[in-house]
Amino acid sequence: MYRGDNARDGHPAGVVLTAATARHLRATWQAELVGPLNGTPVASNGVVVAASTGGVLAAFSLRTGAKTWQLDGLGRVSSSPTIAGKTVVFASLDGHISAVDLDNGTRLWDVKAPGGQPAIWSSPAVFGQLVIVGVGSQYGDAPLEAGRVIALNLTSGKTMWTLCALPGCAAGDGIWSTPAIDATGHGYVGLGNPDDAVLAFDAASGQRRWMTSFHPDSGRDVDIGATPIVLQAGGRTVVAVGSNAGVFKVLDAGTGSPVWSRDVVSGSAVHGLLASPAYDGANFYVPSAGMPVGMFALRAGDGKAQWSYDSGLPIYSAPALGSGVVVFGIGDVFGDPNVGGVVALSTADGSVLWTADFHSAVFSAPAIAGDTVLIGNSRGDLIAYRPA
Repeated sequence: MYRGDNARDGHPAGVVLTAATARHLRATWQAELVGPLNGTPVASNGVVVAASTGGVLAAFSLRTGAKTWQLDGLGRVSSSPTIAGKTVVFASLDGHISAVDLDNGTRLWDVKAPGGQPAIWSSPAVFGQLVIVGVGSQYGDAPLEAGRVIALNLTSGKTMWTLCALPGCAAGDGIWSTPAIDATGHGYVGLGNPDDAVLAFDAASGQRRWMTSFHPDSGRDVDIGATPIVLQAGGRTVVAVGSNAGVFKVLDAGTGSPVWSRDVVSGSAVHGLLASPAYDGANFYVPSAGMPVGMFALRAGDGKAQWSYDSGLPIYSAPALGSGVVVFGIGDVFGDPNVGGVVALSTADGSVLWTADFHSAVFSAPAIAGDTVLIGNSRGDLIAYRPA
Protein backbone atom coordinates (compact mmCIF):
# COMPACT_ATOMS: atom_id res chain seq x y z
CA MET A 1 0.00 0.00 0.00
CA TYR A 2 0.97 3.67 -0.16
CA ARG A 3 4.14 4.28 1.91
CA GLY A 4 4.35 0.56 2.74
CA ASP A 5 1.92 0.32 5.66
CA ASN A 6 -0.75 2.27 7.52
CA ALA A 7 1.86 4.13 9.60
CA ARG A 8 2.82 5.83 6.28
CA ASP A 9 6.41 6.39 7.45
CA GLY A 10 8.01 5.24 4.19
CA HIS A 11 10.04 2.59 6.02
CA PRO A 12 8.15 -0.70 5.66
CA ALA A 13 9.33 -4.09 6.91
CA GLY A 14 11.24 -6.35 4.54
CA VAL A 15 13.38 -3.66 2.89
CA VAL A 16 17.01 -4.77 2.48
CA LEU A 17 18.34 -1.93 0.32
CA THR A 18 21.31 -0.29 2.07
CA ALA A 19 23.40 2.82 1.55
CA ALA A 20 26.18 0.62 0.15
CA THR A 21 23.99 -1.28 -2.32
CA ALA A 22 22.08 1.86 -3.39
CA ARG A 23 25.29 3.14 -4.99
CA HIS A 24 25.02 0.33 -7.52
CA LEU A 25 21.36 0.57 -8.53
CA ARG A 26 20.71 -0.26 -12.18
CA ALA A 27 17.49 -0.41 -14.20
CA THR A 28 16.37 -4.04 -14.54
CA TRP A 29 13.04 -3.59 -16.31
CA GLN A 30 10.72 -0.90 -17.57
CA ALA A 31 7.04 -0.83 -18.52
CA GLU A 32 4.98 1.91 -20.14
CA LEU A 33 1.50 2.96 -19.08
CA VAL A 34 -0.75 5.49 -20.81
CA GLY A 35 -0.55 8.88 -19.11
CA PRO A 36 1.62 10.08 -16.22
CA LEU A 37 2.27 7.72 -13.34
CA ASN A 38 1.95 10.04 -10.34
CA GLY A 39 1.00 7.52 -7.67
CA THR A 40 3.27 5.02 -5.96
CA PRO A 41 3.58 1.50 -7.38
CA VAL A 42 2.68 -1.18 -4.82
CA ALA A 43 4.25 -4.62 -4.47
CA SER A 44 2.96 -7.74 -2.73
CA ASN A 45 4.11 -11.37 -2.98
CA GLY A 46 6.11 -10.82 -6.13
CA VAL A 47 3.45 -8.74 -7.93
CA VAL A 48 3.69 -5.00 -8.73
CA VAL A 49 0.54 -2.96 -9.43
CA ALA A 50 0.62 0.56 -10.85
CA ALA A 51 -1.97 3.03 -12.14
CA SER A 52 -1.83 6.10 -14.39
CA THR A 53 -3.80 9.26 -15.05
CA GLY A 54 -4.52 7.78 -18.48
CA GLY A 55 -6.92 5.34 -16.82
CA VAL A 56 -4.65 2.27 -16.82
CA LEU A 57 -4.22 -0.22 -13.99
CA ALA A 58 -1.71 -3.00 -14.63
CA ALA A 59 0.06 -5.82 -12.78
CA PHE A 60 3.63 -6.99 -13.39
CA SER A 61 6.08 -9.55 -12.11
CA LEU A 62 8.36 -7.91 -9.56
CA ARG A 63 11.30 -10.01 -10.75
CA THR A 64 10.99 -9.72 -14.52
CA GLY A 65 8.52 -6.94 -15.27
CA ALA A 66 6.36 -9.31 -17.32
CA LYS A 67 2.80 -7.99 -17.50
CA THR A 68 0.17 -10.19 -15.86
CA TRP A 69 -2.90 -8.17 -16.80
CA GLN A 70 -4.01 -4.65 -17.71
CA LEU A 71 -7.28 -2.74 -17.42
CA ASP A 72 -8.02 0.42 -19.41
CA GLY A 73 -10.59 3.20 -19.31
CA LEU A 74 -10.69 3.48 -15.52
CA GLY A 75 -10.64 7.28 -15.27
CA ARG A 76 -7.82 9.51 -14.09
CA VAL A 77 -5.94 7.72 -11.31
CA SER A 78 -3.46 10.02 -9.55
CA SER A 79 -3.18 8.20 -6.21
CA SER A 80 -1.68 4.83 -5.33
CA PRO A 81 -3.45 1.47 -5.49
CA THR A 82 -3.64 -0.67 -2.37
CA ILE A 83 -3.26 -4.45 -2.20
CA ALA A 84 -5.13 -6.32 0.54
CA GLY A 85 -4.72 -10.08 0.20
CA LYS A 86 -5.97 -10.88 -3.30
CA THR A 87 -7.83 -7.59 -3.74
CA VAL A 88 -6.53 -4.41 -5.39
CA VAL A 89 -8.35 -1.21 -4.43
CA PHE A 90 -7.84 2.05 -6.32
CA ALA A 91 -9.60 5.39 -6.73
CA SER A 92 -9.91 8.00 -9.46
CA LEU A 93 -10.18 11.75 -9.86
CA ASP A 94 -13.59 11.01 -11.37
CA GLY A 95 -14.76 10.12 -7.86
CA HIS A 96 -14.83 6.32 -8.14
CA ILE A 97 -13.41 3.76 -5.70
CA SER A 98 -13.02 0.33 -7.26
CA ALA A 99 -11.74 -3.15 -6.45
CA VAL A 100 -10.33 -5.83 -8.75
CA ASP A 101 -8.83 -9.29 -8.32
CA LEU A 102 -5.04 -9.27 -7.92
CA ASP A 103 -4.54 -12.49 -9.88
CA ASN A 104 -6.40 -11.59 -13.06
CA GLY A 105 -7.82 -8.06 -12.84
CA THR A 106 -11.44 -9.20 -12.68
CA ARG A 107 -13.59 -6.30 -11.52
CA LEU A 108 -15.19 -6.88 -8.12
CA TRP A 109 -17.04 -3.65 -7.34
CA ASP A 110 -17.17 0.06 -8.13
CA VAL A 111 -18.60 2.87 -5.97
CA LYS A 112 -19.06 6.57 -6.74
CA ALA A 113 -18.16 8.83 -3.83
CA PRO A 114 -20.86 11.23 -2.54
CA GLY A 115 -20.96 14.79 -3.81
CA GLY A 116 -21.53 16.64 -7.06
CA GLN A 117 -18.16 16.21 -8.79
CA PRO A 118 -15.96 14.61 -6.11
CA ALA A 119 -12.32 13.74 -6.74
CA ILE A 120 -10.30 11.05 -4.98
CA TRP A 121 -6.70 12.22 -4.62
CA SER A 122 -6.35 10.07 -1.49
CA SER A 123 -4.90 6.56 -1.73
CA PRO A 124 -7.22 3.95 -0.19
CA ALA A 125 -6.32 2.62 3.26
CA VAL A 126 -7.36 -0.87 4.31
CA PHE A 127 -8.14 -1.47 7.98
CA GLY A 128 -9.46 -4.97 8.63
CA GLN A 129 -12.43 -5.35 6.28
CA LEU A 130 -12.78 -1.59 5.72
CA VAL A 131 -11.51 0.50 2.82
CA ILE A 132 -11.04 4.07 4.12
CA VAL A 133 -10.54 6.95 1.71
CA GLY A 134 -10.68 10.73 1.73
CA VAL A 135 -12.91 12.71 -0.64
CA GLY A 136 -12.04 16.14 -2.02
CA SER A 137 -12.68 18.53 -4.89
CA GLN A 138 -11.48 18.67 -8.46
CA TYR A 139 -8.28 20.63 -9.13
CA GLY A 140 -8.73 24.28 -8.20
CA ASP A 141 -11.70 23.48 -5.94
CA ALA A 142 -14.01 23.91 -8.92
CA PRO A 143 -16.57 23.07 -7.73
CA LEU A 144 -15.81 23.10 -4.01
CA GLU A 145 -16.95 19.79 -2.49
CA ALA A 146 -17.49 18.75 1.11
CA GLY A 147 -14.43 17.05 2.56
CA ARG A 148 -15.34 13.56 3.73
CA VAL A 149 -13.75 10.36 4.97
CA ILE A 150 -15.72 7.30 3.88
CA ALA A 151 -15.39 3.63 4.77
CA LEU A 152 -16.46 0.84 2.42
CA ASN A 153 -16.69 -2.90 2.94
CA LEU A 154 -13.64 -4.52 1.33
CA THR A 155 -15.64 -7.44 -0.06
CA SER A 156 -18.74 -5.69 -1.37
CA GLY A 157 -17.98 -1.95 -1.57
CA LYS A 158 -20.97 -1.18 0.66
CA THR A 159 -20.68 2.13 2.52
CA MET A 160 -20.15 1.44 6.23
CA TRP A 161 -19.75 4.97 7.54
CA THR A 162 -19.18 8.58 6.43
CA LEU A 163 -17.45 11.35 8.38
CA CYS A 164 -17.84 14.92 7.12
CA ALA A 165 -15.02 17.33 7.92
CA LEU A 166 -17.32 20.33 8.38
CA PRO A 167 -20.65 20.44 10.23
CA GLY A 168 -23.61 19.57 8.04
CA CYS A 169 -21.25 18.34 5.31
CA ALA A 170 -20.68 21.93 4.25
CA ALA A 171 -18.35 22.51 1.31
CA GLY A 172 -14.67 22.85 2.18
CA ASP A 173 -11.94 21.02 4.11
CA GLY A 174 -11.39 18.79 1.08
CA ILE A 175 -9.12 15.78 1.53
CA TRP A 176 -6.27 14.83 -0.78
CA SER A 177 -4.20 13.32 2.01
CA THR A 178 -4.16 9.54 2.57
CA PRO A 179 -5.37 8.29 5.98
CA ALA A 180 -2.76 6.95 8.41
CA ILE A 181 -3.95 4.46 11.03
CA ASP A 182 -2.18 3.57 14.27
CA ALA A 183 -2.04 0.29 16.18
CA THR A 184 -5.10 1.20 18.27
CA GLY A 185 -7.29 1.79 15.23
CA HIS A 186 -7.22 5.57 15.29
CA GLY A 187 -6.99 7.32 11.93
CA TYR A 188 -5.43 10.64 10.94
CA VAL A 189 -5.83 12.61 7.72
CA GLY A 190 -4.99 16.08 6.43
CA LEU A 191 -7.66 18.64 5.54
CA GLY A 192 -7.68 21.50 3.05
CA ASN A 193 -9.03 25.00 3.41
CA PRO A 194 -10.50 26.66 5.31
CA ASP A 195 -9.24 24.70 8.33
CA ASP A 196 -5.86 23.42 7.01
CA ALA A 197 -5.88 20.79 9.73
CA VAL A 198 -5.28 17.22 10.81
CA LEU A 199 -8.48 15.32 11.58
CA ALA A 200 -8.38 12.32 13.92
CA PHE A 201 -11.10 9.67 13.87
CA ASP A 202 -11.91 6.14 14.98
CA ALA A 203 -11.25 3.88 11.99
CA ALA A 204 -13.82 1.26 12.97
CA SER A 205 -16.76 3.61 13.50
CA GLY A 206 -15.87 6.90 11.83
CA GLN A 207 -16.38 8.81 15.07
CA ARG A 208 -14.54 12.13 15.18
CA ARG A 209 -11.85 12.38 17.88
CA TRP A 210 -10.19 15.77 17.38
CA MET A 211 -9.14 18.32 14.78
CA THR A 212 -6.06 20.57 14.97
CA SER A 213 -5.70 23.50 12.56
CA PHE A 214 -2.13 24.38 11.58
CA HIS A 215 -2.74 28.02 10.66
CA PRO A 216 -5.44 30.42 9.49
CA ASP A 217 -5.87 29.86 5.77
CA SER A 218 -6.81 33.51 5.04
CA GLY A 219 -7.53 32.63 1.42
CA ARG A 220 -4.01 31.29 0.82
CA ASP A 221 -5.13 27.70 0.04
CA VAL A 222 -2.29 26.24 2.13
CA ASP A 223 -3.81 22.83 2.79
CA ILE A 224 -2.50 19.84 4.68
CA GLY A 225 -2.16 17.85 1.49
CA ALA A 226 0.62 15.55 2.69
CA THR A 227 -0.18 12.28 4.41
CA PRO A 228 0.47 12.21 8.18
CA ILE A 229 2.77 9.57 9.63
CA VAL A 230 2.25 7.84 12.98
CA LEU A 231 5.12 6.91 15.28
CA GLN A 232 6.18 6.34 18.84
CA ALA A 233 8.32 9.10 20.35
CA GLY A 234 9.06 9.99 23.96
CA GLY A 235 6.88 7.13 25.22
CA ARG A 236 3.74 8.24 23.40
CA THR A 237 2.10 8.03 19.96
CA VAL A 238 2.51 11.13 17.84
CA VAL A 239 1.43 12.27 14.39
CA ALA A 240 3.79 14.21 12.12
CA VAL A 241 3.08 16.10 8.89
CA GLY A 242 3.86 19.31 7.03
CA SER A 243 1.62 21.84 5.31
CA ASN A 244 1.65 23.71 2.03
CA ALA A 245 2.52 26.81 4.05
CA GLY A 246 5.89 25.22 4.87
CA VAL A 247 5.39 24.42 8.57
CA PHE A 248 6.08 20.93 9.97
CA LYS A 249 4.32 19.84 13.16
CA VAL A 250 4.37 16.90 15.53
CA LEU A 251 1.07 16.39 17.39
CA ASP A 252 0.08 14.23 20.34
CA ALA A 253 -2.04 11.46 18.82
CA GLY A 254 -4.39 11.35 21.78
CA THR A 255 -5.29 15.02 21.97
CA GLY A 256 -3.99 16.76 18.85
CA SER A 257 -1.93 19.11 21.00
CA PRO A 258 1.34 20.28 19.38
CA VAL A 259 4.52 18.62 20.65
CA TRP A 260 6.76 20.82 18.52
CA SER A 261 6.52 22.92 15.38
CA ARG A 262 9.10 24.17 12.88
CA ASP A 263 8.86 26.57 9.93
CA VAL A 264 10.91 24.70 7.34
CA VAL A 265 10.36 26.56 4.04
CA SER A 266 8.31 29.32 2.46
CA GLY A 267 5.16 27.72 1.06
CA SER A 268 2.14 28.53 -1.06
CA ALA A 269 -0.94 26.84 -2.49
CA VAL A 270 0.98 24.43 -4.72
CA HIS A 271 4.41 24.42 -3.11
CA GLY A 272 5.60 24.06 0.49
CA LEU A 273 5.59 20.64 2.14
CA LEU A 274 3.20 18.84 -0.21
CA ALA A 275 4.88 15.43 -0.14
CA SER A 276 4.68 13.15 2.88
CA PRO A 277 7.72 12.85 5.14
CA ALA A 278 9.60 9.67 6.02
CA TYR A 279 10.84 8.50 9.43
CA ASP A 280 13.56 5.98 10.35
CA GLY A 281 13.41 5.98 14.14
CA ALA A 282 15.75 8.95 14.53
CA ASN A 283 14.93 11.63 11.98
CA PHE A 284 12.13 12.91 9.79
CA TYR A 285 13.05 13.33 6.12
CA VAL A 286 10.94 16.24 4.91
CA PRO A 287 10.73 17.01 1.17
CA SER A 288 10.13 20.57 -0.01
CA ALA A 289 8.50 21.93 -3.16
CA GLY A 290 8.71 25.46 -1.69
CA MET A 291 11.70 27.75 -1.28
CA PRO A 292 14.23 26.45 -0.69
CA VAL A 293 13.54 23.19 -2.52
CA GLY A 294 15.20 20.04 -1.27
CA MET A 295 15.27 17.42 1.45
CA PHE A 296 15.52 18.32 5.13
CA ALA A 297 16.51 15.90 7.90
CA LEU A 298 14.93 16.96 11.19
CA ARG A 299 15.61 15.28 14.54
CA ALA A 300 12.40 13.59 15.63
CA GLY A 301 12.63 14.64 19.26
CA ASP A 302 12.73 18.40 18.74
CA GLY A 303 12.85 19.25 15.02
CA LYS A 304 16.48 20.37 15.05
CA ALA A 305 17.95 20.37 11.54
CA GLN A 306 20.51 17.60 10.97
CA TRP A 307 21.29 18.29 7.32
CA SER A 308 19.70 19.55 4.11
CA TYR A 309 20.10 18.75 0.43
CA ASP A 310 19.46 21.21 -2.40
CA SER A 311 17.62 19.18 -5.03
CA GLY A 312 17.54 21.98 -7.59
CA LEU A 313 13.97 21.02 -8.47
CA PRO A 314 10.85 20.78 -6.28
CA ILE A 315 10.11 17.49 -4.52
CA TYR A 316 6.50 16.33 -4.77
CA SER A 317 7.61 12.72 -4.33
CA ALA A 318 7.28 11.21 -0.83
CA PRO A 319 10.63 9.65 0.12
CA ALA A 320 11.16 5.94 0.78
CA LEU A 321 13.73 4.60 3.24
CA GLY A 322 16.13 1.69 3.24
CA SER A 323 18.94 1.11 5.71
CA GLY A 324 20.91 4.34 5.71
CA VAL A 325 19.39 5.54 2.43
CA VAL A 326 16.48 7.81 1.45
CA VAL A 327 15.12 7.71 -2.13
CA PHE A 328 12.83 10.22 -3.87
CA GLY A 329 11.93 11.78 -7.21
CA ILE A 330 12.36 15.38 -8.40
CA GLY A 331 10.45 17.48 -10.94
CA ASP A 332 8.54 20.73 -11.31
CA VAL A 333 4.75 20.66 -11.73
CA PHE A 334 4.92 24.08 -13.45
CA GLY A 335 8.29 23.65 -15.15
CA ASP A 336 9.74 21.60 -17.99
CA PRO A 337 8.06 18.16 -17.96
CA ASN A 338 11.18 16.72 -19.58
CA VAL A 339 13.43 17.51 -16.62
CA GLY A 340 13.60 15.30 -13.53
CA GLY A 341 14.77 12.02 -12.11
CA VAL A 342 15.38 10.07 -8.93
CA VAL A 343 17.91 10.63 -6.14
CA ALA A 344 19.26 8.46 -3.31
CA LEU A 345 20.92 10.17 -0.33
CA SER A 346 22.75 8.93 2.74
CA THR A 347 20.55 9.42 5.80
CA ALA A 348 23.71 10.00 7.84
CA ASP A 349 24.76 13.26 6.19
CA GLY A 350 22.65 13.89 3.08
CA SER A 351 25.45 13.04 0.67
CA VAL A 352 24.47 11.77 -2.77
CA LEU A 353 24.73 8.00 -3.20
CA TRP A 354 23.12 7.64 -6.63
CA THR A 355 21.02 9.51 -9.18
CA ALA A 356 19.18 8.66 -12.38
CA ASP A 357 18.16 11.26 -14.97
CA PHE A 358 14.76 10.35 -16.41
CA HIS A 359 14.44 13.36 -18.72
CA SER A 360 10.96 13.42 -17.20
CA ALA A 361 9.51 15.00 -14.09
CA VAL A 362 8.90 12.55 -11.24
CA PHE A 363 6.00 13.10 -8.84
CA SER A 364 5.55 9.42 -8.02
CA ALA A 365 6.85 8.31 -4.65
CA PRO A 366 9.20 5.34 -4.89
CA ALA A 367 8.35 1.98 -3.37
CA ILE A 368 11.11 -0.29 -2.11
CA ALA A 369 10.44 -4.04 -2.12
CA GLY A 370 13.42 -5.96 -0.74
CA ASP A 371 16.30 -4.40 -2.66
CA THR A 372 14.17 -3.26 -5.61
CA VAL A 373 13.24 0.39 -6.11
CA LEU A 374 10.04 0.97 -8.12
CA ILE A 375 9.13 4.42 -9.39
CA GLY A 376 7.02 6.06 -12.08
CA ASN A 377 7.43 9.26 -14.08
CA SER A 378 5.35 11.83 -15.92
CA ARG A 379 5.97 10.11 -19.24
CA GLY A 380 4.11 7.04 -17.99
CA ASP A 381 7.12 4.83 -17.40
CA LEU A 382 7.31 2.35 -14.52
CA ILE A 383 10.95 1.48 -13.82
CA ALA A 384 12.48 -1.10 -11.50
CA TYR A 385 16.03 -0.70 -10.16
CA ARG A 386 18.16 -3.26 -8.36
CA PRO A 387 21.78 -3.25 -7.17
CA ALA A 388 24.08 -4.63 -9.85
